[in-house]
Amino acid sequence: YRVCIFAYGQTGSGKTFTMEGRPDSPDSVGMIPRAVDQIFAISGRLSAERGWRFSFEASYLEIYNETIRDLLNDPTANSDAKHEIKHLPGGKTIVTDLLTVNVASTDQVMDLLGKAGRNRAVAETLCNDRSSRSHSVFTLRIAGENGVTGERIEGLLNLIDLAGSERLSSSGSTGERLKETQAINKSLSALGDVIAALAAKDAHVPFRNSKLTYLLQHSLGGNCKTLMFVNVSPAAASLQE
Repeated sequence: YRVCIFAYGQTGSGKTFTMEGRPDSPDSVGMIPRAVDQIFAISGRLSAERGWRFSFEASYLEIYNETIRDLLNDPTANSDAKHEIKHLPGGKTIVTDLLTVNVASTDQVMDLLGKAGRNRAVAETLCNDRSSRSHSVFTLRIAGENGVTGERIEGLLNLIDLAGSERLSSSGSTGERLKETQAINKSLSALGDVIAALAAKDAHVPFRNSKLTYLLQHSLGGNCKTLMFVNVSPAAASLQE
């Protein structure tokens, strides 16, 4: 399957904590380390018991103001890189000039999360934004081959920390913040439109209306599974959200 797991909710409601946990706390393990932990454990069993061989390839990007940034590459060294989404025959999607890393353990993935966090922090100072102002997409590609039966399989896991939703009336955004909020609300609305069209089995699904939905086109429609965490703030002031 191609799988998408989203964390959705307003700014400060715990989406990044849900997806990544806290690297400095072994008791706070997020969805990304939990998911890859399970995948590596099961692939190890299948290799030992049934003759499968697996390879794993990870990438991590963010979409900020409808622009893609590679979180595994130093943003100061690659600030001019232009990342384009390309859909290839057979339902494969690539992002041009995006760094992909072969991984074989959860520790390696945790190292990538740490690197992504540092690169995101640098990008924040360059562009004056906060992590919740962008969508981050961690992708794990899985390829398997069985030496006994000759079978081949491919899987794709997208773990997504969506940008925080905010009402313009309550956020009081102006200038660059206003532009950010409008871009976030537009892409979250586009995601809602895509999910609604897929649920209604509409003939036309508006994947092209945002970079996020266009990137995930082959992971949302067709032979896919989608799960969304809705992060809800318990504060009375957040009731409208």
